[in-house]
Amino acid sequence: MEKKGPFNIAQLKALSPGVQVWGKYLILEKNSRRTKDGREVINLKVGDDSGEIDTVVWDSCTVSGTLESGSVIGLLGDLGVYNNRLQVTAKRIKILEEDPLPYLRRPDVNLEELQKEFRGLLASIADPHMAELLGRIFSPALQEAFVRAPAAKRIHHNYSGGLLEHTLSVARLCDRIAENYPQLNRDLVITGALLHDIGKLNEYEMRTVPRYTTEGRLLGHIILGEELLARVIREIRDQGQPFPTQLELMLKHLIISHHGSLEFGSPVIPLFPEAFVLFMMDNLDAKIFVFKNKMEESGSEDEDFTAYDNFFGQYFYTGRYGSGSKTGKEQE
Repeated sequence: MEKKGPFNIAQLKALSPGVQVWGKYLILEKNSRRTKDGREVINLKVGDDSGEIDTVVWDSCTVSGTLESGSVIGLLGDLGVYNNRLQVTAKRIKILEEDPLPYLRRPDVNLEELQKEFRGLLASIADPHMAELLGRIFSPALQEAFVRAPAAKRIHHNYSGGLLEHTLSVARLCDRIAENYPQLNRDLVITGALLHDIGKLNEYEMRTVPRYTTEGRLLGHIILGEELLARVIREIRDQGQPFPTQLELMLKHLIISHHGSLEFGSPVIPLFPEAFVLFMMDNLDAKIFVFKNKMEESGSEDEDFTAYDNFFGQYFYTGRYGSGSKTGKEQE
């Protein structure tokens, strides 16, 4: 008889739709609504350290306990496809008294290694003004919060440690670009990379899963990051130390332009080379994360492509030449 569980999310996504599955997962998001005919339906996003999946809970589902974000549940349901995405239709759910920590996703690299690399980048800034600014912003207390913070609520690096992982990846990419283009100010683009998402420390609060703060909803991390930068520069000047006005403007521009356009949340487009590089590398790192995760998903009748993704407006090709991820048929 075919195994029905328990499955982690990665195993579950490798299954074909139409099978019954069960496992233990963490509730990452919960949204309740009523259909036009008055039926109550709850949409959950559940996950573990291997991924996440959408789950729908109709009023016919047996629920033992109260469904809340951050709760660990035992879930029995049917695996299907809705709107071109894999989805579990819940049949039975039980709230479990378990520690959610083992179900949380983490960076692929050890956090201590990431912190060591981060400190190395801070120490590599030669410009005294930028070095002073970074030293003040990244105090021991803020670094502790930075290490635990997510880079997003959804889409990319949306887990504790994700902000550090994403920031380092962007800074690493910017560093390599600066090596290739000597006309770039390496200290400027690295400082911008280290600070570009600093506002996310106030955009999200990290309980078991990321949640928006009030200021995060109202202002967003770009404005919050620029405000933090301006506040620390004022403190430097108030204590009698100089800070160049041109450098202040350029650092602020790096933060507020790093999404590239008004359509994606930046009030201005990048207007100098370092700002353009930061925008491109930030976008590259986020997109590679999306490709990696989408390629690991199933739910498509075509083994070479994912199902059509309505959010991103495309299919994702899953073939990896020479990687050993599929049979040798690709290399014949």
